Amino acid sequence: MRWFRKTSPPQASRSVDPAVFGTAASELGFTLDEEQCRAAAALAAGDRDLYLWGPVGRGKSWLMSVYFDALPVGGKLRVHFHEFFRDLHIAIRASRNDLSAALDRMLDGIDVVCFDEFHVHDPADGKFIARLLPALVEREIRVVLTSNYPPRSLLPNPLFHDDFVPTIELIERNLTVVTVDGPLDYRTVAVHDGGFAAGAWVTPGTPAQLACLSLHVPAPAEHRTLLPAGHPIRARRADDQLWIDFADLCEGTTAPADYLTLARDFPQWVVSGVPDLRDVKRDAAQRFANVVDVLYDHDVTATFFARASLDVLDGDRAGLPVDIGRIRSRLGQLRRLDLEAARS
Repeated sequence: MRWFRKTSPPQASRSVDPAVFGTAASELGFTLDEEQCRAAAALAAGDRDLYLWGPVGRGKSWLMSVYFDALPVGGKLRVHFHEFFRDLHIAIRASRNDLSAALDRMLDGIDVVCFDEFHVHDPADGKFIARLLPALVEREIRVVLTSNYPPRSLLPNPLFHDDFVPTIELIERNLTVVTVDGPLDYRTVAVHDGGFAAGAWVTPGTPAQLACLSLHVPAPAEHRTLLPAGHPIRARRADDQLWIDFADLCEGTTAPADYLTLARDFPQWVVSGVPDLRDVKRDAAQRFANVVDVLYDHDVTATFFARASLDVLDGDRAGLPVDIGRIRSRLGQLRRLDLEAARS
C-alpha cells in the first residue's frame, strides 16, 4: 500500500492565535513551560497533523482543549479514542463493513479531529488502527492525537509489534511528533472543587466514613439491572446517583461502551467493593482502568470505596493494567479519606 502525505495548504479554520495558550495558562495561575510552548506553537499553526506524547499530567489534553476551544464553532470533533472506536464500529456495520463510507458519515463537514489518550495495547485494536489511520490521513482533515507513549512504544507486545511497525512509520511520516515532558505533573496540584477531582477514594468504607460523606447504603428495593450497551449490569442504586459494586462493573462481560453510556446518564457515581487491584484478574483490573478513564474524561464525580490505599499502586505493578501510571495519576486527584480521618 502506498502512503500519502497531505499537501493541502493550511486553512484558517485550523489555525488559532498562539496567544490563547498563554492567556489560558495565566488564568489558571501558571506559566507555560518550554515544551508546552513548543506544543502550543505547533497546535496554533494548524498546518500539520500532530502527535503529542509525554508522561501523565504534563498538559497534553489541556493544550488540546485550549486549541479546540479556540477553533471556530463547527467543523471540529474532539473525542476519546474509546468513544470513537465504539461509534465507528456502529457506523461500519451501518455501512455494510465499508470503513471509508463509515468515516465519511462520521466526519462529514469536519476540518479538525482531536483524539485523546491514543494507545495501542491490544493486537485486535492494532489491526483495526492499521486500517483506520491511513484512511484518516488521506482525508483533508487535521488529525491531532495525544498519547502517553512515543510512536515506537505502541503495541509493545513483541509477538505483535513488528506487524504494527508500518503503522508506526506512517505516524512518524505524516504527523509531527512533539514531546510534552515538562518538570511538573499538574495533577498533583489539582483543586477538589468539582467534577472528577471532587470525588473521593475511601478506605475501607466504614459506616462512619459513609456518614462523613452523607451517603447511605442502598436498600435491596433500590437494586436495578441496567442495559447501557446491551450487557446486563446490576446496580445497587440508579436514580440521580449510580451506586455499583466493583464485581458487577468489572468482573463481568462489560466494555467501554457500557461505561460511556452510564457516564452520560449518571453524573454521580459510587463504586463500592474495590479490591486491591494486585489481587484481581488482569481483565478485571483493565476494565477498572477503562472505567477510570471514562469517568475522568466525562468529568463524573465518583466515590470509590476500596479495600486498599492508592499507595499500593505505586509499588510492584506486575499484573496491573498497562496504563496504571496514568490511572494512578488520575485517581491521585481524588480526596482521600482513610479510617483514621473518619475517626478524627
